[in-house]
Amino acid sequence: MKRIVIAVLFGLVAGVLCASGAFYGGILKFSAITLVFVLLNRAVMGLAIGVSGLKLPWAWNGIVLGMAVGSIFSYYLFMTLGAVTLPVVNFFVNGLFGLMIEFFTTVVFKQPKLASPEKSM
Repeated sequence: MKRIVIAVLFGLVAGVLCASGAFYGGILKFSAITLVFVLLNRAVMGLAIGVSGLKLPWAWNGIVLGMAVGSIFSYYLFMTLGAVTLPVVNFFVNGLFGLMIEFFTTVVFKQPKLASPEKSM
């Protein structure tokens, strides 16, 4: 449970960083709904990383789940901004946010990944 809480908290930190950059850089227009969407997306990314039982090294776990969960945000950017390069760039930046969340959860706070369920025969 401790791993999940830490991962979600760092997901929210990633959301604050992402929203600050997007609003300050003029990429997105500020609105409460957009802010909540960015924070919620990053918190869900943290939750997915926290509960993940994938048999991947910690760094790849963060990158893969960051890209998978963050792809929702990339799709949102595509629907909002159109076919520009930003949604593609965002897709890969999501991997960096996932890596950051996983790094602080696994390395800094020393919370091991949850065990993946074993197959029963």
